[in-house]
Amino acid sequence: MLFDVKPKVRKADLFDFDEEFNRLFRLITNSLTRLIIVRGLRRTGKTSLILTVLNELGVPYVFIDVREVVRSRRGLYEVLSRALSDFLRRYSLRRALIDSVVKALSSVRGVGIHGFEVVLNWGRDRPLLSELFREFDRVSGDVGVRLVIVIDEAQRLSGPVGVEVWNAVAHAYDFLNNLLFILSGSEMGVLGSILSNPESPLFGRAYAEVTTRKLNRDESLEFLRRGFSEVGIEVDEGELEGVVDGLDGVIGWLTYYGYSRSVGGRDLDSIISDAVGMARQELENFIRLRASRRYRVVLRLLALDVREWGLLKRRLEDYEGSRISDRVLHDILTTLKRHSIIDENLEFTDPVIRETAREL
Repeated sequence: MLFDVKPKVRKADLFDFDEEFNRLFRLITNSLTRLIIVRGLRRTGKTSLILTVLNELGVPYVFIDVREVVRSRRGLYEVLSRALSDFLRRYSLRRALIDSVVKALSSVRGVGIHGFEVVLNWGRDRPLLSELFREFDRVSGDVGVRLVIVIDEAQRLSGPVGVEVWNAVAHAYDFLNNLLFILSGSEMGVLGSILSNPESPLFGRAYAEVTTRKLNRDESLEFLRRGFSEVGIEVDEGELEGVVDGLDGVIGWLTYYGYSRSVGGRDLDSIISDAVGMARQELENFIRLRASRRYRVVLRLLALDVREWGLLKRRLEDYEGSRISDRVLHDILTTLKRHSIIDENLEFTDPVIRETAREL
C-alpha cells in the first residue's frame, strides 16, 4: 500500500521511482560495483528504494540501521548485533546460507549465537569488523552468492567509531571480492566528507551513486489520489492541493498524511501538528549535539524569512547583546547546509522542519 508508513519492500508499493529503481538494480547486478552511495534528503524514499531493489532481486543483505547517532563502541556493536540477528531471521528458510553463516560467525571471538539471536561483545575480546566482513566474504564465496552490506544513514557514524567502521569497509573494498556495500545518507555534506576527505579511510575509492528526489506537484497529487483510491476513501481535491502545497513533494510526509487521514480520519491541521512534533525531536537532537545555543536562534530567524546576511547577523547580535564575527555566522550556516537542513539559498529543505523551527 502506498500509505504504509514502514519502508517499502515491493516494487508495486514504490511510487514513480522507476528511473532510480532501474539504476540501483543495474548497479547491484554489475559484478564490478563495489560501493554504492544512495543520497537524498530526509524522507525522500532512500531506505524504501534500497530494500525494494534488494528484495526484488532476492539478494541476501545485512541491513545496519544507524539512524540513531552512534557515538560509542558499545552502541555500534549493539546496532551490529541487531542487524545480524535480523539477517538470520530473514533468511531462516535458506538453510545452506544460514548454516554457513552461523558456523562462520561462531568461529569468531566475541560472537555469541543463540537461535537467531546474535550478541557481539564490545569489550577487549570484541570481534573486529574486518573479521566479520572476512567471514561473510568467505561464506558468500562458498555458497555462490554476493552479499550486500547496507549502512543506512551512514553519516551518523562519526568520530572514532566512524573511523573504525570506515577502516573496515575500506579494507573489505580493497581485499574482499564477494561483498557489496551500499551507504545511504540524508546529510549530504557530512556523507560527502566520508568519501572526499583525504583523511577519511574511504577517500579515493570509486563509487556509483543514486539520488532520490522530491516529487513534483503533479506527482504528489497523483500519489495522494492513488493512495486514497487503494484504501477506498474520497478526499476533496482542494484539500489534496493544500497538502501538496504545504508538504513540498516530500514523499515521507505525504505518506504520513495519507496514512493518518485514512486510518484515523483526522483533519489536516492535527496531522501537521503531529508531524511538527516528530520533526521537533530531530531538531532538538541536532541542537543538543552542538556546543553553541546560537543554532536555535539562527534556525528560528531563517524560518521567519530572515535570510539577508546583514540582517541575520544583526538579529543574532541583538540576541547575544554583543557583536559577533562574520565567521561565527558563516560556520553556523555552513553546518546547517552540511546537514541538509537548509540549502545554498538558506531555504529549508523540509517544510515541516521549517514550521518546527518557527517554534524553537
